[in-house]
Amino acid sequence: MTGLALSLAQDLAHRLRGHWRRSLIEPLWGRSAIIALQRVLPSETEARLPHRAPWCLGPESFERLLLTLSELSRLVCLETALKPHHDPQARISLTFDGGWRDNLQVAAPLLDHYAIPASIFVNTGWLHRPHGAWRDTIGEGLWQRRHATLIRDALGDAGLPLPPMPPSHPDTAYSRALLTYLLELARHDPNTLETLGEVLHGELGHPRHGLDPFSIRRLENGGLIRFGARGVDMRALDSQDDAGVRWQVHRSRQELARLCREPLAAFVYPESQPSARVQQLANRCGVSLALAGQGGWLGRHDNPLALPRIAVNQRLAASPGRLFDYLLGQL
Repeated sequence: MTGLALSLAQDLAHRLRGHWRRSLIEPLWGRSAIIALQRVLPSETEARLPHRAPWCLGPESFERLLLTLSELSRLVCLETALKPHHDPQARISLTFDGGWRDNLQVAAPLLDHYAIPASIFVNTGWLHRPHGAWRDTIGEGLWQRRHATLIRDALGDAGLPLPPMPPSHPDTAYSRALLTYLLELARHDPNTLETLGEVLHGELGHPRHGLDPFSIRRLENGGLIRFGARGVDMRALDSQDDAGVRWQVHRSRQELARLCREPLAAFVYPESQPSARVQQLANRCGVSLALAGQGGWLGRHDNPLALPRIAVNQRLAASPGRLFDYLLGQL
């Protein structure tokens, strides 16, 4: 069996098994979960590219995710999902990380159309600076073939691995090579990457990535979306000393409190699995409820300083069967 045929067979198996699992396990009495998303792009085709798919959804896959989850559960606000219940349907809450501007333009109208609540955890530093995540600045700069030499030189000067040079006409193979490269970069010092991303964003002339204060107030006034803090920048808290962690947590929560009428009490860590040290420091800053980036369904014995969430990518969101298989397989 060829690689493509094997992949298609596995995909079909995941879809069928998902529908089968759903029929056996429903109703999901008393179950709750938190879904972790990042960015919804305006184009499904662009979101499907390998170097974007792990972090981005397109409008069609996001809408399909909303409809699929609505069949499986009640989509509720974060506070409701965290309360014990005995409903026959599961309760699922949607959360977005980072505060991407695309979510204002693409995700918010769909949430409003279906009257679905959601939570957005923002890096408050984005409110005052136009740059966003280093991964987007470097990856999109290389993909769009603008200033590729400048990016390579900057990476080399920072002592980081050099990226694959873009071909004349970037294709799926190059996008896949970019994904491999970005995952390799992610293993290097997060502070170096964040600083490099900030410098390159200004030199490359990229548009603003994050939400601005006015947009946050407008979304909050709509009543469906509430905001929580996720630190000031994208630097992993584990890479900082105790004073740096405390500053990040205090500063981000204070800025959000000044901006929002009802900011969420919950805090989200920039990294997927925060260390016990970071959890303790966040707790000393007044955080009693925090969300991690990975995990499964919520349970009675979960650590309130690192509650699990289920990350969903474009591949999962686009296929109800695959999504069922993934979600129900984590029970």
